[in-house]
Amino acid sequence: MQKACRRFLAQNPIANGLVLGDLYSPLFQVSEVYCAREDRKIVGTCSIYRAYKTPSVVFAATTKEIKQVLIEKALSKVANEFVSLCEPKEVSLLEKHASVIENRHEQQMVTNHPKQIKNGNVPVERVSKDELSLLNQFYVKHHSRAWTPLQFKVGPYYCVKQDHKIVSAAGVHVVTPQTAQLGNIITDEAYRNRGYATACTGALASHLSASGRVISLFVRTDNAPAIRMYEKLGFRKKREIAFLFLRKNP
Repeated sequence: MQKACRRFLAQNPIANGLVLGDLYSPLFQVSEVYCAREDRKIVGTCSIYRAYKTPSVVFAATTKEIKQVLIEKALSKVANEFVSLCEPKEVSLLEKHASVIENRHEQQMVTNHPKQIKNGNVPVERVSKDELSLLNQFYVKHHSRAWTPLQFKVGPYYCVKQDHKIVSAAGVHVVTPQTAQLGNIITDEAYRNRGYATACTGALASHLSASGRVISLFVRTDNAPAIRMYEKLGFRKKREIAFLFLRKNP
């Protein structure tokens, strides 16, 4: 069943990247995955990712009706609050069962051929296994909502260090054979506007795309500086995304 769900989602790996990623190790070990079938054929998949304090619910299906069934199934397993990322037109499906506490407008950006920005003054390097605690300290300090040490097992992280501490980093949320979803791209406020985030993101994207993957990321639509940086690296807008924080209805 796991392989059948992967094949279904891989028909549109960019749009279905998050659900697809939850079907690969190590995320599969902390996810609950449900699928819908018609005539023995997979027509929809939904996952609950539980590595964070607040579970994340994402879904993909061929019809609105199947999406609704999958959402109902997933929310029967969620206690109270949860997050979800979906297309704006799908928000109403979730509102039938939950109240939207926060609706953050984002966009998905993708690139097949990321650009490496040459800046010899930026000492970007890949984070080693021995530096995981250092990376964790950095993300905890900056209150990254999408970080857990498990992410380090998903794929590579690149960083810039100053005085033996990480001051900028970029990593991944999910990695599949078709795509890689970047995330946790953060620079300490005292070290911004030096090209650190650009260097980290460029090195990471180039590494992951070397195997033929499409590189994807989400960014707030009102974060103009970040959007310009990603465009500089070859990313282009693919679609609008709603990042939702919700609470189940009584």
